[in-house]
Amino acid sequence: MTLSSPSDITIPVQFHEIVDEITRFSDLPQSIVEDRTWREAIDFGSNVRNDVGRFEVTPHQFNDRMEELYRQGDGFIFETLVSWATPGRRKWIERALERLRMFQARTECPSPRILMLGDGAGNDSLFLAKHGLCVDYFDFPGSKTYEFAVRRFAHRHLLNDRIRLVANYMDCLGETYDAVICFEVLEHVPEPPKVIGDLREMLRPGGIALVTESFGSVRKDLPTHLRTNLRYEGRTPFVFLKNNMRLSWYSVDPSYKPLEFTRVPSVTAEMYLQLFEDRRVLTDLVRGAVMPLIRGVRRWTTD
Repeated sequence: MTLSSPSDITIPVQFHEIVDEITRFSDLPQSIVEDRTWREAIDFGSNVRNDVGRFEVTPHQFNDRMEELYRQGDGFIFETLVSWATPGRRKWIERALERLRMFQARTECPSPRILMLGDGAGNDSLFLAKHGLCVDYFDFPGSKTYEFAVRRFAHRHLLNDRIRLVANYMDCLGETYDAVICFEVLEHVPEPPKVIGDLREMLRPGGIALVTESFGSVRKDLPTHLRTNLRYEGRTPFVFLKNNMRLSWYSVDPSYKPLEFTRVPSVTAEMYLQLFEDRRVLTDLVRGAVMPLIRGVRRWTTD
């Protein structure tokens, strides 16, 4: 059975809709879901912070305990569904859809191959499916978040229709995708340049990556953002360019989310010059360079 129309696809944004969604596709009782959803709404990140305590994770440090949190924790289900319900967060995927439509028109590609890399509970995949696009979905296979997303897709009769599951990360490689969407993933991984290089290998020549990152947001309410990745704050366009992906666009509203990178055959000095001539890019680069000093002063004055 398949849906008669993409418009039939529903995505929860109201409190009761989110509670119903989590209750239906998790093993949690409704009363617990209501309480945890409300707590997430008034205290962002509270569910993931609870997972940090449950799995004895050292905040901002990637190790086996952090991997176990990603595998067995359910905090990201609450965090991603509640945050996606905010208009600001939804703008990321709305802007991405606009860029995908422009890519379709420019390349005369009516059915682009799209990879959703790290889509968690799956709302962005559902959004694109709702707008008539077909996507491949990849997240941490076997995790509670992954299983939750799969149940949602299956209930909406989207599996192997508008949404195809990718079970093995290596299957994402091979230069087969026209577009890869990767929102708020890079700050969680121990080697962002390696993943950025993989993004290049996922794209066909001329393909685009639509990316958001929060390298500089290493805070108490975001304990899974890695401290070691602070060094990449403000450098994202340069790290991508080093991997043959040129900054081709970025969103002004909301600011810098997402950024679009286009895979190019080779990197030229002119491409680096264009980055340095972009006031926003240069401002972020300088800010990222001085932030370690500012953080050091703050620690010194509070000790």
